Amino acid sequence: MFAIETATPTPGKMEARKEVRMHRADEERIKAAAAATGLQEADFIRQAALLRAQEVEQRISLSVLPIAAFEAFRAAVKAPGKVVPGLARAAEASKGLLKDAD
Repeated sequence: MFAIETATPTPGKMEARKEVRMHRADEERIKAAAAATGLQEADFIRQAALLRAQEVEQRISLSVLPIAAFEAFRAAVKAPGKVVPGLARAAEASKGLLKDAD
């Protein structure tokens, strides 16, 4: 057996169904890989899709900046704030109009 990376599937009854069309060669390749890992084809495909979804989720939640841009960002965050008169007036005028969600 091969050691493979796994993604934890959502617990509970599986109710959603997906149908996948593919070339025979791809089907054979997936069938062989599933057999080599000891998984049923459906489990292998589901696991691969979940791992890819996890990769995408991680990628979209990560911001990567060049070092110089990050240092400029850090300096801007650490710098004391400045009062912007028009923005301060708008904030004061909108007091009480918006409420935080409970």
